[in-house]
Amino acid sequence: MNFGEVLEETAQRIPQKTALIFRDRRMSFQELNLCSIRLANFLINQGLSKGERVAISLPNSLDFVIAYFGISKIGAIPVPVDVRLKGEELHFILSDAQVKFMIIDYPFFLANRAELLENCPLEKIILREDTHAGGGVAFFEEIVNNPELDHEVNVQVKGLDEALYMYTSGTTTGKPKGVVLTYDNLDTFPEVLNKVLNTKEGDVWGIVMPLSHVVGPICANEVAIRGSTLVIFDQMRPDKLLEGIDKYKINYFQGVPPIFQAILRVPHIEKYNTKNLWWVSMWGTSVPLALMKEFHEKFPHTIPIQGYGLTETSPFISLMPLEFAFDKMGSIGRPVPHAEVKIVDEEDNELPTGEVGEIITRGPMVMKEYHNNPEATRKMLRNGWLYTGDLGRFDKDGFLYHLGRKDDMIITGGLNVFPAEIENILLQHPMVAEAGAVGVPDKDRGEVIKAVVTLYFNALVSEKELIAFCRERLAPWKVPKLIEFSDSLPKTSTGKVARRLLV
Repeated sequence: MNFGEVLEETAQRIPQKTALIFRDRRMSFQELNLCSIRLANFLINQGLSKGERVAISLPNSLDFVIAYFGISKIGAIPVPVDVRLKGEELHFILSDAQVKFMIIDYPFFLANRAELLENCPLEKIILREDTHAGGGVAFFEEIVNNPELDHEVNVQVKGLDEALYMYTSGTTTGKPKGVVLTYDNLDTFPEVLNKVLNTKEGDVWGIVMPLSHVVGPICANEVAIRGSTLVIFDQMRPDKLLEGIDKYKINYFQGVPPIFQAILRVPHIEKYNTKNLWWVSMWGTSVPLALMKEFHEKFPHTIPIQGYGLTETSPFISLMPLEFAFDKMGSIGRPVPHAEVKIVDEEDNELPTGEVGEIITRGPMVMKEYHNNPEATRKMLRNGWLYTGDLGRFDKDGFLYHLGRKDDMIITGGLNVFPAEIENILLQHPMVAEAGAVGVPDKDRGEVIKAVVTLYFNALVSEKELIAFCRERLAPWKVPKLIEFSDSLPKTSTGKVARRLLV
């Protein structure tokens, strides 16, 4: 479905209900729809048509959501771009996606002005701040406040039409890959949430993850179809998150483990009223079981669950049903409706229950392709199955467990070790705030295990003590040989520990 049209229907049904909240600014469904209609008509007047690409480079804000729906209304394709990108990576994305228009925050434009005006194939830049930026520039505020653009927009799309381009971080090639998602792909997220978690109109969502990642468009779609409310945060300060959860009576909140770890360390946590927070979804490669238990202890009315997926799968492959959240804590849930999931070995043989192998999946949530990259598409999509590059296993009840990336596997003395096993043990130590485990070259064993940890403020513990702590809880070959201390661990743009940078 075209979620721009869905927004129109919801705005007609509940025009005055709050759709978005950002920094105490509330926007109704009627206002959100009207602003996106005006942007859509501006783009049409500028000659933009269905299937053409528009980049969105905005921080978390109301305007990001307006831009997303405005572009979608005319069947054009939003291309969200992280505002931290610059130089060659930015140029590659805009060129690879053949972006015609770009909606951009002024500070980001200023930092990349020469690159955008001289080297990128842009026909029009729409700035989110009224400044003297030169020719060829329009201003977002003028567009969405222009009543002359209040015309009905009616563009028909099909399920297999391309609906969204999401560029993932570059890996071995150093170049991002453009994930092409269709309208059929995007339909799966709200359906999965409704069937597994019984989402409804009265829900209030909280989001602090960058809207420029896949979580932004899919949560916007959920709000449009369900008529729920989305509270947008633009800073990671844990006290501000708790204030927002209290003030806006947020029901659902999602994030990566470091966000929840930070929330747990906020002083006088009991002063915040979080009784409306029903569940939290902890995203990431491997979520520490100790973190989930501690969060529930501090917020006993809240159910912590895990889901799993990739940008390439729109994004869910599996999700934990609430009724099994405590019995199966540590699992990433069961395959979501319409998803087939298998665990296979290196020869693509399906493995029996309990054995560890690569997670592969197929279903309507799986991307169409990587844009303009048939080699990467062939590597990821084989015989109708998407190969995730992640390791996992099923238990006897059909629940899936995530054990890390294949590339992160440590092989020491011929034995396989999953970094998450070591990290989860280290995080049980009361002095350890964060942990990352990697293999480093060793002439005798191939690799030995190194762990890098950060400690809580004023905490003191020695390398010898932490190794002894691990030795009591891990098999001998899984015990780190080296432990380094650091003020912080390198993170990806979504807040996950970047293990490769620890080596």
